[in-house]
This record gives sequence, C-alpha cells and structure tokens, in this order.
Amino acid sequence: MEILQGLDADQELAVRSSSNSSIVTAGAGTGKTRTLTARISHLIVERGIPADQIMAVTFTNRAAAELRERIADNIGPLAAGLRLGTFHGLSNRILRRHAEYARLRSSNFEIIDEDQSKELMDKAVRVPGAFGVFRPDPALSEAENLAASKEFESNLRGFTSRALSQVAAWKSSGLTDEEAGDPARPARSEQEERLAAAYCAYQYELESRNMVDFGDLIMKTVMLLRGHEDIRLLEAGRIMHMLVDEAQDADFMQVEWVRLLTSVHGGLTVVGDEDQNIYAFKGGYPGAMRDMAGPSAAEFTLRTNRRCTEEILKPAVTIVGYNRRKGKKELFSGRHGAPVRVTGHPTDANEAAWVAARVAELIEGGASPSQIAILFRTTFAMAPFEEALARKGVAAKVCSGTSLLAREEVRDILALLRLALNPFDDLSFIRIASKMTKGLGTVAVDAIAALAKARDIPLHEACVQATDASSGIALKKPGRTAAASLGSALQVLAEEGRWGSHPFDIIGTALRETAYFETVSNPGDQSDRKANVEALQRLAEGFQDPALFLQEMALLTDIEDVSEADMKKVRLLTIHASKGLEFDHVFCPAFDDGVMPNPRAVDEGRKGKPGDRWNGPQGGGLEEERRLAHVAFTRARHTLDVSFPWQRRSRMQKSAKKSKSGGPSSFLEECAFVWKEIGPATTAELGLKKTAKKSRAERLGFDRD
Repeated sequence: MEILQGLDADQELAVRSSSNSSIVTAGAGTGKTRTLTARISHLIVERGIPADQIMAVTFTNRAAAELRERIADNIGPLAAGLRLGTFHGLSNRILRRHAEYARLRSSNFEIIDEDQSKELMDKAVRVPGAFGVFRPDPALSEAENLAASKEFESNLRGFTSRALSQVAAWKSSGLTDEEAGDPARPARSEQEERLAAAYCAYQYELESRNMVDFGDLIMKTVMLLRGHEDIRLLEAGRIMHMLVDEAQDADFMQVEWVRLLTSVHGGLTVVGDEDQNIYAFKGGYPGAMRDMAGPSAAEFTLRTNRRCTEEILKPAVTIVGYNRRKGKKELFSGRHGAPVRVTGHPTDANEAAWVAARVAELIEGGASPSQIAILFRTTFAMAPFEEALARKGVAAKVCSGTSLLAREEVRDILALLRLALNPFDDLSFIRIASKMTKGLGTVAVDAIAALAKARDIPLHEACVQATDASSGIALKKPGRTAAASLGSALQVLAEEGRWGSHPFDIIGTALRETAYFETVSNPGDQSDRKANVEALQRLAEGFQDPALFLQEMALLTDIEDVSEADMKKVRLLTIHASKGLEFDHVFCPAFDDGVMPNPRAVDEGRKGKPGDRWNGPQGGGLEEERRLAHVAFTRARHTLDVSFPWQRRSRMQKSAKKSKSGGPSSFLEECAFVWKEIGPATTAELGLKKTAKKSRAERLGFDRD
C-alpha cells in the first residue's frame, strides 16, 4: 500500500493536502488519474475517512470503472463501499430515494434516451404558443397547400432540434419550466417565448409519463436539495469528502449540485484543467472549478507532462496563452523529439492525399495503425481523408462517438424490454410497432396507442381490440393480422416482465416472439445487428433485475462498440471525441480559415454569467476554440502534423472551380508555425483515374462507426 510511490513532488503535495477544500490543476498528460487515485487512497488510509463516506464523481462510467479498479489495487478491501459514479448516475440514486419530493410520480421513473426526447419534443412543439400545427389555407389550391405543408414540416423539424438544444441548455443553467412559463415574468423575444412554450409542454409530456431526461436528473436533484432542508442534511451528511474529476467541464447546475452535497462537511477536491474546458455547448464554462471549491480552497498545479515532447508542448502551451488568464500556463516534459511538421496544400483533396501517404509511410516503417489518429474540428472535413486512406489501402475507422446504445437495433430491443416492464409505454410501442410489422402504418400505430390511453388498457390488449371494427380503427386485413401478431408477442413479453424474468431471458424472448432479425434486418447488415444485440445481452447477464438493467443502460452513454479488429485501425475522430485519448502519431488537418477556429462557434459564444438562467454562464467563443487546439495537440506522444488547404470544396460542390478559399488558420500564426508548401498531388494519388462505377461503400471499403 505504497500510496505515494511513483508520484512527483507536485502530485504528492496535492495528494497529502490537509486542506478541507482543494483545487488540483492537472494539465494534459500530467497523471491526473494517478493523482486522484492516490488522493482517495490517502483519505481512506491516512485520514481515516471510511470509504462509504467518500463520493468520487467522474464524467463517464468508463472513467468511474477505471478509478474503482485502481483504488482497489491500491488499498484492497478498504475501498469497499466507495461511492463512485457520474453526476447523472449518482443523481439517479438520490432521486429514487426521494422521488415523492422531486415532482416524480414514483421511484420507478424512466430515464429517456435521445430518440424518446425527440418524440416527446415533436409533440410539445405543436402546442399553441410554440410552433403550432399546420392549417390549410382555403384560399390556396390543394397543390399549394401541399407545398406549404411540406415547408411547414421542414421548418418544424428545425424548430424541434433547436428546442431540444435550448431546453437542455436551460436545464443546465437552472431555468425550470415553471419559471419559463410564468405569466408574470418579463417578456422575452418572440423566439424565446415559443421555445419556452415548447419547454413547458415537453416537461408535461415527461412528467405525465413518470419520465426524466438527463437534464432533469441534475436539476431535479438540485431543486430537491434546495427545497427540502432535511433531505439536504441527510444526503450531504453522508459525504465526508467529495472528489470531482474533469471538473472544468461542469455546468452551472452541476456546480450547485457539488455545493449542496458538500454543504455539511465541506470536504472537496476538484481536479481538472481549465485549458481543456471544451464543452460550452453542454453548459460548461471557465471558472467552474473555482466556483465549486470556493475562494479559500488550497491550489495545486501538476506541471510535468508524461506524454508529449517539448516540441509538441510548445505550440500547445502558446495557443492558450492568448486567452485571458491569471497566470502563465506551465507544462513541460523535458523530453525532445521530432519538430512539429506544418504544411500547406493547394486543395483539401491534395491535403488528404498527402496525409494518407504519410500515414502509409508510418505503418510501413513499423508504426501500429492503432497508434495513429487524424483529428478534425468538424466531421464534414473528414470525407476526403476517408477516401484517400482507402486508396492507399490503409484500414481506418471513423469514430463519431456513437455508442453501442445509439444503434438502432439496440434501441429497438431496449424498447421491447421497457414494454415488458411497462405495457402502457406508448413511446416504446410507437418506436417498434411500425418498424416490426407490415401492414401497420404510422396512422394505425398512433390510433392503437390512443385507444390504449382512452380505454386505460395495456398496449398489447389495444392491438387485439384494434382488430375489431367496434374499436373505431379501420384496419385492412394485413393490418389486422399485423396488430394481432404484435399484440400476441407483446403479451408474452408482459408476462415475462410480470414474473420478474432475468433481463437476458426477456431479450431472448423478445427476439424470438417478434422474429426481430427476420423482420427488420437487411441481409447485408444482419451480422452487424446481431453482434450489437449480442453485446447488449452480454451486458444484461450482469443484472438480475431488468428495471435496474434499464436504469444503468440509460446512463451508459459512453459504451463504444470497438472490436479487436477495430483497435488495429487508424482512427479518424473529432477533437471532442479524442478527449482523454492519446496516440503516438497525431495529424491535425483542416487548420484553415473558416474551419479552425469554427466561425459559428466563435459567434455563438455565450455572454452570460453564472446564475443567468436564461443565457447560462459565459462560455465558448474564440477562447474555447484555442482550447480545442490545445487538446488536439496534446493527444500526441511522439509526432504531430498540422496542415491546411488553400482551397476547399464544399460537400455540395462537384467542381473544383466552385471551391472556396481556405488558407492558414490564424492559430498557425499564434503558434508561430512556419509551414512548408506542398505541391499538387498527382492524378493517381488523388484517385482520379476512371474506374467502374461503384457505390461509395464499395469504394471506401472500411468501417464507419
């Protein structure tokens, strides 16, 4: 139990701090997790705090699992009872203990996913005062009304997307639906008033179904603790010391959450790096760490980078030095390597061909493809690189950050599992009914769901009753057959749920009774679908209670489907998705004007302050774009290549004559980079030789996550 073994002087000072409240600024690659592990072990062994009175908060479930494993390796059985999890997972536990005081109908509330949020918001935006519903104009012809209807639906989809984003932002800054809908509040802009009406309707749809979204998990916990002194004293009284990892990315309500739960004993250690605060679009803001810990917190800084060379660290430190800051950024490694290579190219196609050639050279020289990454500010810049790598015969994987739980087939099976436990779940029913039955269209499915609600009967019974003409639902023979078949399958599932079957068994029954793969899978992708469902079943094996399994699955948004084969491939990913990862060789293309920094992100940076519930705290803007560059550069261990095109062809443009100007990003000048101009690639390098016409998938020939 040599807790301090292997720590440098800065880490040891942070671990042994006797201050009740501490801020540990941990720059990229400075051993943050090692320090956090040692700090928790020190609190238990040296300070004598029982593990069950320590709460550690991480930003992903994967990070929580890694931390738990490391602490167990450090101190063995003494770690038993340690409370570890994400903000959302820990909030879930608190809310289930006090559901009746948190505007929840019962403790078995459901945590909804992104698809379900969209479905509920689609209902919400149609209420009066929000976007409304389309009403034909009698003065227009049928064709004109049809065109107007299509335009209305297109605009509605845009408004729905905006409403989802805005509601999430309001929840992260603490604006409740009661405040948004308060008739006595000052008037807002017309757009905000419409969004506020959608927020109120959306929250009604949630609460009438005993559902919560991710924003609710945090906000309802904060409101619960604020509104009930006895509950706050009970919950906070159980926490002698809290530790928060990646604290720089917390939003305002998460900061309040920490304050409330540390309000009794005050023990707090926050760990993070404000120069890696890159989540303004999720409510994160600079200053969150200090807002959590308070002005009297002891401050420690980890400066020794164990990942990068000095050549890589220099521009990474320089770029964030242009941001407003109290002190100079200190980060060093003492190790030297190859200089950063910076190149300019005639076009983005030329740039992609050059990068692909360099990647191929690295692999031919013995580099592992899994240790090579190409990082992008935005996904639209990836396409030419996908094709260039394929032409070079380089196996690659586009990592979009899509989790296993975002797969269509996995969401379908989880919807069937939810119906097994709650035969009245109309959202899950609507999701799977039209997809898994031939003969039931959207109108018929909605009518069956409405019938179940009107008669207060389970959805499987509504399916059976819909086959009778007296139900008021006019189904043709194929529709009646489909409804009866679906009703029979859902009834078997409901029986499994009523008897409390194992979640693994319920999933097996769902697959069998609905003939899932035969119904919805195309022959070409059936093996992939089956592999993903099998991965879900493996997760289910670790749970006895299907309700608990669904709760945990709703919170496990960071599970990635990365197979053994995928781990051997070069990865293309966004800078945001690369956070927390590291590679031997990193390429940062598309550092051109208009792409990096992202103009829209710069323009839409928030100008509010903590406590401004309508606008949120200040965040984003040019300073966050610099922090993104800092994060991108510091993913590299040995080599870093930065490049840009002088001309970029947009996704919709087929002619190079229609390309738009690129040119070096202003960030290259801030880093004092000197670039080398690379001439045009040859026709062969660009893959412009005429070939037999093939599909894009056939041309690329590699996986896309």
